Amino acid sequence: MKLQQVFDFLAVTQHGSVHAAARATGQTQPALTKSLRRLERTLGLPLFDRHAKGMRPNDYGKRFLPHAQHLVHETKRARDTMSQMRGERLGTVQYGISAAASVLLATSAIHRFRQRYPEVELSCRSGLYHTLTPLLREGQLDFAICSLNADDTDPQLKARVLLTSPLVMAARRDHPLGQARSLHELSEAVFAVAGPPGQPGASVYPVFSQAGLGIPRVDMQTDGLIDTAALVANSDRMALLPTALITTGLLREQLDIVPIAEPLPSYVIGLIQRTAQPLTPAAEELSTQFEREAADLRTASP
Repeated sequence: MKLQQVFDFLAVTQHGSVHAAARATGQTQPALTKSLRRLERTLGLPLFDRHAKGMRPNDYGKRFLPHAQHLVHETKRARDTMSQMRGERLGTVQYGISAAASVLLATSAIHRFRQRYPEVELSCRSGLYHTLTPLLREGQLDFAICSLNADDTDPQLKARVLLTSPLVMAARRDHPLGQARSLHELSEAVFAVAGPPGQPGASVYPVFSQAGLGIPRVDMQTDGLIDTAALVANSDRMALLPTALITTGLLREQLDIVPIAEPLPSYVIGLIQRTAQPLTPAAEELSTQFEREAADLRTASP
């Protein structure tokens, strides 16, 4: 199996036909067709359903697709590593980051990175732990910065803590329950969460359970803490949010901390990468700048 055949497979998968893929890649249709047939012969299986309007991966092709994507990503990463070790400041860094981590860390980290690698392309995917870690495992990301899930002990991944911020109960200014002193006073409140139960952005579920309050009334699940904070700031919903987000975030003037007495867990933001794969020099530099910004934020916090 040749790498070019894998590239050709991905091109046809993306464009839906040999004609469109050949035009996009600058090849002739016969050459691309020949490449696909050789790949299918090597694998011993057909990879596409062919029909009048084009081609789409069949069940075999769908199973082959993530492996093909991984090969291409790793090849590009290897080329970037070698070129950057030669002193060339080119290539791509693909990273994932949660919205909360981006607000707290990204601006200064990227600015400092650009001073050393002005020509390197940055590709950013926004998401939470449960959406970013699959991309990391597949090799689509160099690293991810997001909340850490203490229950996940995947040996394929390793993480280092960047920030630990205590969670607080947040509500909009002048909320009817804004002066509540106990979780029991919030038993009928409506909450927003970031991510499904079991994820760090949905900590209200175990907090209520440990307080003997059963299942909280959650009517909104968002894709990130920034969206959750915006909902809280503009409605009667409440949420558990990291202190750092309330004190430094864009919505700090619209949110109050509800002074409940019960102890609450902390929200931990970390940098996650694959255990067996070293970062390219450019990705290592960007991760270092995120760590530096997190250290500065820890120092500045009271």
